[in-house]
Amino acid sequence: MTDPTTVQDVKAQAIDAWYQFTSYRNLQARVPDWREATTPDGTPRLVSEVVGPGAAHTLHLFASQWMVRVEGAGGQRPVFDYSTPGRVTCVWRTRGVWVELWHPDPTTVPLTPVPAPSLPSPRRAFSRPSGRLPFTRRSKAQKETTTP
Repeated sequence: MTDPTTVQDVKAQAIDAWYQFTSYRNLQARVPDWREATTPDGTPRLVSEVVGPGAAHTLHLFASQWMVRVEGAGGQRPVFDYSTPGRVTCVWRTRGVWVELWHPDPTTVPLTPVPAPSLPSPRRAFSRPSGRLPFTRRSKAQKETTTP
């Protein structure tokens, strides 16, 4: 069993890694609410939802580009988990504690219907001239005509 100070240390390490990553890249997504839980086998688990603009993009960048410290026996690098419906989760294990950062899956979030924009009337390729203008351009030079 992992002691509570280890869980708090891992939480502090995860928060520090997230805020360093987002501040270096000027990203706005945050992880404000952390919950402590246990897995079915009794392993401690930290869970937080990534919120804010670009949450999905930021989480993918974090998992692929940031060097998360993985320590202890059984440590795992960050991987994505799609097993929970409606969530995309980045999971890693360090010092015997599972850390999960997740955001809602945009493919399963119901979208509000947007009314179709009204289309302008189709235009003809060649428009008819107004009543003042002739259909063809007349040349200013008079044509010579022969009379019989």
